[in-house]
Amino acid sequence: MIPTAIFSVLQSSASPIVLLEGTRRVPPCRMQDLTDLAHRLASALPQAVFRSGNAEGSDEAFAQGVARVPGTTLQLLLPTRGMGWARRPASASCIPLDSVPPIERENLVQACTEASPENRRLFDLYLRGQSGTPAYSKALYLVRDAFKVLCSPALGLAPATLGIFLIDESRPAGGGTGHTIRLCQQRGIPVLTHHDWLT
Repeated sequence: MIPTAIFSVLQSSASPIVLLEGTRRVPPCRMQDLTDLAHRLASALPQAVFRSGNAEGSDEAFAQGVARVPGTTLQLLLPTRGMGWARRPASASCIPLDSVPPIERENLVQACTEASPENRRLFDLYLRGQSGTPAYSKALYLVRDAFKVLCSPALGLAPATLGIFLIDESRPAGGGTGHTIRLCQQRGIPVLTHHDWLT
């Protein structure tokens, strides 16, 4: 069964786009829970698009669950073209950030700055193209997180309908997961954490 909290949001959308992601720090005992939830969602919602970021941990477990259902649409939105080859299910559509037109990337950076203003310097580095540093790499991942939420009209990719997250209890508002949740909240996209659906 799909948890009631999730079903109540998705039933209002004919073609929902569901973010499935979260912390890299997943307790081993929880990995199967994430895979099972994604499998149930993909089985019950064949019309849905499932979207994630292909990171280790939560993203990987969710993607495996979706990929077990033939014919399901799984989008992996990547910070770079080569990111995480070994984790990619064969059926996934992989879309790198650099495929987004420059003007739309600027809009993504603006959204990032609003969601995480403490990282403004990182986003400035990204806009200036100062690659090759840890700060630029961090900015790249955060801008990719905005890509997952807002997506790209030029590429025909619609914004998310719902975000489903496993958060790190030690820093629930931190990292890329906290950043992505704030991006969703600022745009009125419903967010469900494991407190809502994991029992």
